[in-house]
Amino acid sequence: MRFTKIICTLGPATSTKEDVRKLVSAGMNIARINLSHGTLEQHLKTIKLLKEINGELKRKEGTRCIGILLDTKGAEIRTGDVKEKVAVEKGEEVVFSPKPLPKEKRTVVIVNHERFDKDVAEAECILIDNGLIRFDILEARPDGSVLARSQEDGAIGSRRHVNLPGANLSMPSVTHKDWEDIAFAAKEDVDFLALSFIREAKEIHEVRGFLEAHGARIGLISKIETRQAIKNIKEIVEASDGIMVARGDLGVEVPFESVPAIQDDIVEEARLAGKPVIVATHMLESMIDQPMPTRAEVTDIAHAATTRTDATMLSGETASGEFPYASVEAMDRVLQATEEHILLPAPMLEATSHTEREARAHAAVTLAVTTRATALFVMTKSGKTAVDLARFRPNIPIIAFTDSEATQRKLQLSYGVNPVFIPFSTDPERTVKAAMDEAKHLGMLEKGNHVVLVSDTKAGDSSINTIQMRSIS
Repeated sequence: MRFTKIICTLGPATSTKEDVRKLVSAGMNIARINLSHGTLEQHLKTIKLLKEINGELKRKEGTRCIGILLDTKGAEIRTGDVKEKVAVEKGEEVVFSPKPLPKEKRTVVIVNHERFDKDVAEAECILIDNGLIRFDILEARPDGSVLARSQEDGAIGSRRHVNLPGANLSMPSVTHKDWEDIAFAAKEDVDFLALSFIREAKEIHEVRGFLEAHGARIGLISKIETRQAIKNIKEIVEASDGIMVARGDLGVEVPFESVPAIQDDIVEEARLAGKPVIVATHMLESMIDQPMPTRAEVTDIAHAATTRTDATMLSGETASGEFPYASVEAMDRVLQATEEHILLPAPMLEATSHTEREARAHAAVTLAVTTRATALFVMTKSGKTAVDLARFRPNIPIIAFTDSEATQRKLQLSYGVNPVFIPFSTDPERTVKAAMDEAKHLGMLEKGNHVVLVSDTKAGDSSINTIQMRSIS
């Protein structure tokens, strides 16, 4: 059983039912839909397709399901539409402006941000296409335009991404389009919503309040990709249901040599808080058009697994690449090989327990590791107990039984958790017996295996939480 989960972005290369089934077979746990591309009508079709496949998986397999994650576009600056790419030469002076400047003799690059000149005042430079072209800032001019000098030769196409490292953009992190997409996510009852360019916790609270008002219980994943988010990481982790280390924009916002350390710090911060954490972007970039990964990419995935991140993510590799299934298979192989290497010498990780429930989870993991149990066995309605167990990263699987299909899908994001849907009985012991029988039927456990059970048990007219050693009969 693989402990680290895999998220795959769907796109033109993986748009049919057969495509998605192949991704599931290759190892996908969660399907990501990027709301920066396509229409809501197209996304609705994809969501219905995923739900249809989940229904088939439930009937045929019981253990498998696909979590559904929608990823918002967020507040970003982009260049305007052009008929042909705008060529720039190293040393050339270029004008950035939110409106056309017909009398300007220099090359003009249109941007979609009215306060571009104000935000540039805090920026170190202007970067196009994730840093492929860098411009030194010369002057913010009275007409709202910005004069800059190119440091490279290059060409600027339509709607290219513009970064202002060091600037705290004056536009809201959650845009009007995002609110429309969030309302769409609430209506379609997806499992996770990744919020782009989050800078502070209040933005997450605003989205959560909106979802609660609409009766939606969606896990909120904050994408860390700005300096402001790094500065506010503790409060963002606390306010979120999960974290994504979005290394594309993050790698432009901070010096590239700082990204590995920042990534590791965020993974650890999220784990200690008991929040699932995803490492994303450029993990197998070469496999967009090559059938084999580079050794550097393999090492990158292995490093993420070594830090016990909950999930790794594929973007263009599965959305538009030539080898989407090979990419998932490659990631799966690297993760499994790395886990075999790291889990035996480090059977669990430590974390401070702040609540009785966290202390009980720590005790259960310690007991399971010490007695060399085959698995941790948990009965959970909300999934919280399984997530608490995953916080300690045990080197044995967590088999989580739940009577909620939504909880089963959400647990696809948690490290080492294998979620299984079964109906619960009013008698806790009867539910445990049914779960053990199901685990044997699914080949997850065998007769004679020993497990540590975290469950309720009857005590007179009420139930109490217990940790028990059980033998599979």
